[in-house]
Amino acid sequence: TITTLAMLPRKGHVNGSPKNMATASQTTTQMLLVMILLALVIPQVYLAMTHHPSTEYSYSNKNSSSLPTSSSSSVVWDPKVNPLGIPPGKAQNLPSPRLSNNSTETIVTNQKRKGYGGKGDAEHLGGFSEIDPGGIAPGVFKHMIQVWGVHSVLDIGCGRGFSTSWFAMHGCDVMCAEGSHDAIERSVLPDPTNQVVEHDFSRGPWWPEKTYDAAWSVEFLEHVGVQYQYNYITAFRKAALIFVTASTGSGWHHVEVHKQDWWIRKYESYGFKYNAELTAQAKQIARQTKKSFTGPHKVYLDGFYVRVTLMVFVNPVVASLPEHAHLFPELGCFAGRNKQTGEMIHRECSKANGETVPDPKMYPLNITDEMDKAWVEWLEPQVTLPKRATVKTD
Repeated sequence: TITTLAMLPRKGHVNGSPKNMATASQTTTQMLLVMILLALVIPQVYLAMTHHPSTEYSYSNKNSSSLPTSSSSSVVWDPKVNPLGIPPGKAQNLPSPRLSNNSTETIVTNQKRKGYGGKGDAEHLGGFSEIDPGGIAPGVFKHMIQVWGVHSVLDIGCGRGFSTSWFAMHGCDVMCAEGSHDAIERSVLPDPTNQVVEHDFSRGPWWPEKTYDAAWSVEFLEHVGVQYQYNYITAFRKAALIFVTASTGSGWHHVEVHKQDWWIRKYESYGFKYNAELTAQAKQIARQTKKSFTGPHKVYLDGFYVRVTLMVFVNPVVASLPEHAHLFPELGCFAGRNKQTGEMIHRECSKANGETVPDPKMYPLNITDEMDKAWVEWLEPQVTLPKRATVKTD
């Protein structure tokens, strides 16, 4: 507008002839028409670029030929535009090619695995056990739901899906991502068709369509080389809270073994915020409940990895979304203070007192002992305990 006004001749100006004034008026009209057209077109272009509810996205990286490329039905997402942002839509999963059953490579690889799962998988995959009680911590799981308000869980590197199945059978919305075809064929998830996706993170990134309250990833990080980390970090970017452990010892395809401070620096450089308080709480619960819960065939679910190497990160970009406002629930109305400790006492707000009552979605999920029992009964026919398992004796 300022530019247009500046072009108009002023009284007494030497160019203020009728001819020049007519030219200026025509130019002004043309510019106004262009501005109107831009005002109509730009919002439509923006909506077309940002709204793809059912579109599968692929990752753009011109320096890597191994990453997925865009097809006619996909839209390329370039993380360089906003590297800390939430990847839009969902990515195409990329299963790892299977090895031939009778090939020399397959025979040698299977011999190297010894007791680890991964039959027929490429050498960098597998590494899961029949059941690994060290990665299962029901005491922490219950705390995540009842105290921290978790309603949904994304499990990255879930193996056969023991932790994922626990959350699923306790009312959570779950999704499990696993690279081993052998593990997926032996999945213990109640609805594997809708609860697990097969993806090899060495082939490219993958992320789910929606965001989740928590990402759970136990004894997975050490299996993925640093050059491929960003491929699973894209999945973590769709979770509000991130719970991870990382081995500090040897194992099948342990190619990233580091101290905890290395992982913290690395993940904070990716934009996640390490939370020492949540980490300490979870590890303490895991220690206190290591003999409190048993799984199939009375095996102790001691959560060894959780109580020793767990790290909890917050992803503020997702945690700040309205759909995750139910995290960290707490009754909001004041009911006095504890006489001994002085701590604040909360109560449920009531319409009778003229107070706003929270939406039921803001409350934690209701979990029961019957859910625990149903989960164990579901697993027992699908699990053979290893000889070294520690079981409860009556």
